[in-house]
Amino acid sequence: MTTIKVFHGTRSVDAPRLCDSCESGLISRGAADSEEFVFCMRMNRRVTVRVTECNQHVDRTHPPLWALKELAWVLQVDSKRQKIGFLSAREWRRLNENEDVIPGHIG
Repeated sequence: MTTIKVFHGTRSVDAPRLCDSCESGLISRGAADSEEFVFCMRMNRRVTVRVTECNQHVDRTHPPLWALKELAWVLQVDSKRQKIGFLSAREWRRLNENEDVIPGHIG
């Protein structure tokens, strides 16, 4: 059996609601299923439709770039002493205080 996928067609009713995983989404639920309040902090208004596509969606389950930089390790190559090793992001910043971004040839 061949599967055909149509791009930009009708959205699926089974698609997950993006507000549930968005960092700007605020979901409040009551005891009954009908008691639900969805608010978008980015638009600063209540959302009354089930949002399945949004160009401002930021997934709260993925760590932000600054958090990834804090976890990063830099491969340090010292050709004079023929030494190779890893530095933590904090140690790299201490040794390279005047650098804003880790150069591409290092990372």
